[in-house]
Amino acid sequence: MTAASGLTLQVLESPGVPCADAKDLVSRFQAQLAGRQPAGSGKPASATVDGWLCVSGPPSSQGGTTCSLQDKTVFAGVAAE
Repeated sequence: MTAASGLTLQVLESPGVPCADAKDLVSRFQAQLAGRQPAGSGKPASATVDGWLCVSGPPSSQGGTTCSLQDKTVFAGVAAE
């Protein structure tokens, strides 16, 4: 999937979270970041999606996405181009 910064993200397997749900969560979070985190940004960005706290690391350092809710965590890493 494409991040708000234009980087390609790969959602990793997350115990207790179905793959389709994890992808949907990261996709909706990235949609919220549209226009807020350009590719050259050196700062992280965060937002809440359905109670999940999601953080996108700085695109300039290939930061991925982490979303957490209670004891569940979803990771999406920057895919190698």
